[in-house]
This record gives sequence, structure tokens and C-alpha cells, in this order.
Amino acid sequence: MTTTVAQQPTATQFVRQLALQYQKQLTGQLNVRSPNGEQWSLYFCVGRLIWATNHSHPVRCLRRQITRYCPKVDFDRLAIRESDRFFCWNYQVVWLLYKRSTISKDAAVAIIENTVTDTLFDILQQERDGAFTFDVIHHEALAMLRMQIAALNLKTVLKKAKQALQQWNAAGLKNISPNAMPILKNLDQLEAHTSPKVYQQLVKKVNGHRTLQELADAARIDCLRLTKSLLPYFQKGWVGFSEAPEFPRPNARKQPPSPDRAEDRRIPLIACVDDSPQICQQLERIIKQAGYRFVGITDSVQALPVLLEKQPKLIFLDLVMPVANGYEVCTQLRRMSQFQKTPIVILTGNDGVIDRVRAKMVKASEFLSKPIDADKVIDTVKRFVEVST
Repeated sequence: MTTTVAQQPTATQFVRQLALQYQKQLTGQLNVRSPNGEQWSLYFCVGRLIWATNHSHPVRCLRRQITRYCPKVDFDRLAIRESDRFFCWNYQVVWLLYKRSTISKDAAVAIIENTVTDTLFDILQQERDGAFTFDVIHHEALAMLRMQIAALNLKTVLKKAKQALQQWNAAGLKNISPNAMPILKNLDQLEAHTSPKVYQQLVKKVNGHRTLQELADAARIDCLRLTKSLLPYFQKGWVGFSEAPEFPRPNARKQPPSPDRAEDRRIPLIACVDDSPQICQQLERIIKQAGYRFVGITDSVQALPVLLEKQPKLIFLDLVMPVANGYEVCTQLRRMSQFQKTPIVILTGNDGVIDRVRAKMVKASEFLSKPIDADKVIDTVKRFVEVST
């Protein structure tokens, strides 16, 4: 359900909107639009903020946060699909990385807190452009609760964003966005009026590819400090600022099934249904080295048709997947006569009692924790497959 809220005159009304949704215990999202077309969405669960995003550069912002707090994660190789079951793509990425135990809860919470604070800063900074328009969209409560990693204190994050904006404005940076991309405009004048060392540093770093926030993270200094250092060059016309282009989302690629050769069909086939190509590739190496055939399926929607065609002897099934999770897929498989006796092993980063009980309820054969352990995988395959072949 969508509710349109009357247009409000200033960013002060935005703060009142936040308080209003907190009081109403909103479970859903508050969409904010500025007169210049900038849009943001803030997501609430029972009145508590759980996420926020800027619609003009969500991928770029998420990439910066992951690089900052989880430098070992290769953002460009993430294969995360958008799904109607998830309320926001970039939050989906953080949630799945956390659920897969790729990142810690502390890292996930840090990403959420800083993304929300940065978004609030952006919205408050747009106060100078005039009236905002607000829309409230309600979401199903159980789904939002299931997706919640952290519920932020609204007063705390808002106070932090306000203080950051006050410091930013006091430094004379009111008309500069931290998301802007600095570019060198007059190299001759810049070289003539700076030392060779300063000039070389500026040419090397201010290359028109990174925003102020990204430059600050790379230099491991505060964004306010870095921007203040560039302000004299901006005032002299030697450095300018432009809008940073958005990055494309990392594309999810389907893992092609391994070809079946007639001479190999006597060798047991092991299947893996996991939306992570990395997990499928890891299992493929382990299982093929042990002498079995393998088929990887990264799209849960295509799982049933492929499994019906291939008829594997054992199925590894990821618990956390968009569109259809492991429990739903397992239930569907058990309803089919072809898979009523096929061993199905649930893969998950959560090794909890509740998950194990649910796995038994949907008639899963085994429960295997992530990260993947090669010895445990092979032991599981031998225990279930050797007996039946």
C-alpha cells in the first residue's frame, strides 16, 4: 500500500517526518524527493531505521562501504540478483554477505550505520534546494523482521548526521557534496602556483575517477579534512567538481551445467543449488577431484527443471537464496516421486537449532555448515551416494 504525504517546505519537515514514522511504528519505507530530482529511500521496521539509500548512486556507495569495512570482499565478483522478495538491492547484498558468513555482524552493522548516516547527511544538505515530497510505502512486517540485521536509534544517527553537516558548512563547504568528484581544471596555473610535490600528488590522486569520499577512504583521512585541503584550489578555479557516474551492478551469471558424456553416466552425479557461483565452483572442484560428476545451478527458479532432467544422486541445497529459499525448494522436491528418496543436504552459514529443526521438517537428509570444508563434503557424499550406487 502506498500513501502520499503532503509536500513539506523544508528539510526541518524531513526531520519531523522521521519522528512521525517513528511514532507510527512504520514498517516500510519513506521515499524522499527533492526539487532537483534527487531521491532517497529510508527503510523502517516497527519505527526503527534499518537501512537508507540514495537512488542516484546506490552501487557506488555500497562499493565504498564494502571496500572500507570488508576489503577482502571482491565487490566486482559479487553475483547478487535483484528479487521482488527483497525490499532494496544494496541492502540485499549486505544481508546475503552476512548470512553467508562472508562478512561479520560487526562489519554489516558498520556498513548499515554509515550508509544511513551518509544518506541522512545528503538529505539534510539538500535543504537549500527547497521543498521535499514524501511518500510512505508499507511492507509486510514478517518479511522486514526476517531481513533485519540491526535497528538503529533514530536520534543517534540523526544527531551524528546533523553534527557532520554543521562541521561541513562551518568549513565553507556548504555548496560541495561529499559525493562530488573533483577534477583538475587549469593545470598550467596549478603547476605554476604549487610545489612540484603538491602538484604531482594532485595530478596523481585527483584524476576524475573518485569522489571526495572515495579519495578520503583511499588516503585514510577524514573527508572533511581532505575537502578543506582542496578548497583553496577550488576557490582559485584550479579544481572543479562534477557529478560522479554510477557504477553498474555486478552481474549474476548462471553456472553452466557440466556436459553429460555417455561414457560418464555410470559415475554418480552430484548437484549443487546455490546462488553463489563461488560456492558452486568450490564444490565442483572438490567433487570432481573425488571422481564424481557435478552440476551447479545458481538460479533457484531453474533448479527443479534442471534437477528433473539430470536426476542427480545427491543434492546440496543453499538455505539463503532469492526468490525461493532452500526450505521451499526442498519441500517442492520431496513432493515429487523422483526425489522422495534422493539425499538432500542443506548448506547454510547458520548452524542453529531452529534451522536444524526446520531442515528435518522439510525432510532434508543432512545439514552442512559454511564455509565449505572439503573433507566434510566428501564424507557426506560417500555416506549417502556410495550406498545407493
